[in-house]
Amino acid sequence: MADVVIFGAGQLAEVAKAYLDRFSEHRVVGFTVDEAFLTQTEFKGLPVVAWERLEERFPPDAVQLLGPLSYQNLNEFRRNRHREGRARGYAFARFIHPSTHNMAETVGDNCFILENCTLQPFVRLGEGIIIWSGSHVGHHSIIEDFCFVSSLVGLASGVRIGTCSLIGGQVGVDNGITIGAGSYIESRCMIRRDVPPNSVVRHPSDLPKPYSSTRIKSMKFR
Repeated sequence: MADVVIFGAGQLAEVAKAYLDRFSEHRVVGFTVDEAFLTQTEFKGLPVVAWERLEERFPPDAVQLLGPLSYQNLNEFRRNRHREGRARGYAFARFIHPSTHNMAETVGDNCFILENCTLQPFVRLGEGIIIWSGSHVGHHSIIEDFCFVSSLVGLASGVRIGTCSLIGGQVGVDNGITIGAGSYIESRCMIRRDVPPNSVVRHPSDLPKPYSSTRIKSMKFR
């Protein structure tokens, strides 16, 4: 059990608190956001503290962190705050919903895995990975750090997802496929061939678009 500060003070942070309150031994004690976005001092009855001054209220030896849970900037925002938190001495919590069938070989810190997922034997998950409800990760698959896997995704065996990739809902990925780092796979795509890094694949095609996923980083998410 740990006291946890969640990064964020919006809908995803509210969802994370609801899951931790009901399905984990962790105790949520507060929230943190970048000082430039600090518009409230309380959220869900708990304090909201500027990220830049977090140690003043919640020192590293007193709490663990979780998040950010958004895929903003193709997950680079989560990656950057995770690395900053580590450099400042913070440890990170993880959450795996009890209904998830977890036979993974490794699950890194700061992972958030929701209900009714399947992690088959010899799966390896890096740090800072979000897997939404009802997704399947086939045996011997690897999901690298700071990826976001949406609901009802099916990864067959031996799949590799490169760091900071965003996989939309109801995506299917065939056996042994590699999706390169920083890629965006739109909802309902079926991926049957390897995808180069920084690619954008949009339904119904499985071919990368002729532009980089850096275009996606300007999208705004809650």
